[in-house]
Amino acid sequence: MRTLLIDIGNTNVKWSWLQSGELSPLERVGYRADGVTAQAYRCWSHEERPGQVLVANVAGRQVESELQQWIGSEWGIEMEAVTALPQQLGVRNGYACPEQLGADRWLALIAAHVHKSGGEPVCIVDCGTAITIDVLAEDGRHQGGLILPGLTMMRQVMLDRTQIPHIDQSDHIDLLAGDTAGAIAAGSLHAAAALVERVARQTSPPPKILLTGGDAGWLRAVMKLKAEIDPELVMRGLALVAQSR
Repeated sequence: MRTLLIDIGNTNVKWSWLQSGELSPLERVGYRADGVTAQAYRCWSHEERPGQVLVANVAGRQVESELQQWIGSEWGIEMEAVTALPQQLGVRNGYACPEQLGADRWLALIAAHVHKSGGEPVCIVDCGTAITIDVLAEDGRHQGGLILPGLTMMRQVMLDRTQIPHIDQSDHIDLLAGDTAGAIAAGSLHAAAALVERVARQTSPPPKILLTGGDAGWLRAVMKLKAEIDPELVMRGLALVAQSR
């Protein structure tokens, strides 16, 4: 039985197929909130009906509803939307209202605990449209987290809310820049890196830092602390949940 695993973010849809305990290579496409049905048709209409579909969705109920309608119409099955629980697969949710924790963050915690922790705490940083930082104790207790705008959002807000002329985006990563585009790029990047390092330094014992998301490489490039990148962390969490059914 093949299982389709879907991770719907604010900007991209990512998916893998799970069969006999093996994940297919991660695939992704960008989408608009009003175009998820068209994107689903392009991505999966040629595929045979899966045995089940598990979805992690942070893009809102409308997107989830449209995808459910397409899956029901195309394959005659219901998808399962994964949500954060008080406890699952050895991880204990640190939120007072567990369901408020984003499904992607919850799945990343599960994957980190099962595959990455090695008996030590983990600081998980998802660098996407938003940047999320979560700390997981060695025994699976979620210590809580932080959310801040992603790199692109930080830069865009700066341009939208000031009189700085709109400029082409820069890939500047040095700490100090010699032009406005570079200064904005470096400011957002180093601010995010500094916050991750502050969280890591104030966690005892020192955690393993695990980065995921599209901007993970940029963040690691300027960090002084050692960090590992795992682009499939959320998908690994989805696979673990699917296999536990």
